[in-house]
Amino acid sequence: MSGIIDKIFVYGTLQRGEERSCHMDGCRLSEILEVPGRLYDTGRGYPAALFDDGSDSKVSGELYTMADPASKIEELDRVEGTLSGLFRRSAIKYINSEFYCYEAGPLLKEAATGENRIVSGSWRAHSSLAFTDPVDFALRFETHLKDSYKEHPGKDSNGIHYIRGRIPVLVTAPHATAHVRMGKLKRQEFYTGALAVLLHSVTGCHALYTGRLSSLDPNYTDESPFKAKLSEIAGRCGLEFLIDIHGTGSERPGDVFPGVGVNGEFLNGRPGSLGELGQAARSNGISLGSAEVFPAAKQKTVTRFSATTLGVPSMQLEISQNLRRPETAPADFVKLVSFMREFIGGLC
Repeated sequence: MSGIIDKIFVYGTLQRGEERSCHMDGCRLSEILEVPGRLYDTGRGYPAALFDDGSDSKVSGELYTMADPASKIEELDRVEGTLSGLFRRSAIKYINSEFYCYEAGPLLKEAATGENRIVSGSWRAHSSLAFTDPVDFALRFETHLKDSYKEHPGKDSNGIHYIRGRIPVLVTAPHATAHVRMGKLKRQEFYTGALAVLLHSVTGCHALYTGRLSSLDPNYTDESPFKAKLSEIAGRCGLEFLIDIHGTGSERPGDVFPGVGVNGEFLNGRPGSLGELGQAARSNGISLGSAEVFPAAKQKTVTRFSATTLGVPSMQLEISQNLRRPETAPADFVKLVSFMREFIGGLC
């Protein structure tokens, strides 16, 4: 290793939205990575990893750029108990990046056994806070994301974050941060990014969201980094359905408004998915608005692009602000999560 290492890879409770994510304050999320190694459940409420270039399995996590590496590493060394032997800090070079990470130390080596192995390599899929307290998860996630609402992508990141899932459904949140449309700055749609990642944990879906300001609105132009990433995912993962989530105000009657084209053409032969949406809404006390309000067909929307260019059955969901206020209406947010979880489950 050479020079100052200003990046840190985290894979457990330090990830955005998780219990100790507050310790990543002052750090910018660069990208989601899968690093060769093995992940284990310590039985203490957090995982431990052992990294190995030759491993045939990978550990999923987040790579951050530290604004003040020396002071942040000092803080994280304390949090991770490096002096007591709980974890040990290692330096790794992977895909042209040099970064620090914390591996199982002497006190946790006993947990690194076959019976404790997390085969998926993902703490989010195994034991995320999203499972037990989706409201707290969303609040923590958004608290960290808000620092990047209007921050332009830099040399460390293109601002597009993808988390690989295990079922052929992708949830996208292209307006999780601010975006520029026709020269005007449009504000972020609160909690849509948090919802996409939360749904990844509880359903196994793929998730794609913006983590920095988008100079090209993914819902208004096809020549955008977001849609380029979407095309890559669709080609590699065999997607069978896309749900593009957005936020709308609370002035219209209705909690959720589906957009499937003027005549349902974006469903690409899966008209029954509207019935599945309706069933999930009824069983969770969600009121559906008319599909004519936001048909997702007036501009070059993500839904239109996915259905017509990529051939993936797709649906845009405009979610009322009334359901996206976990800080003041936690029960309604939980209801939204339950509704989305049931709908996604019915698609597979």
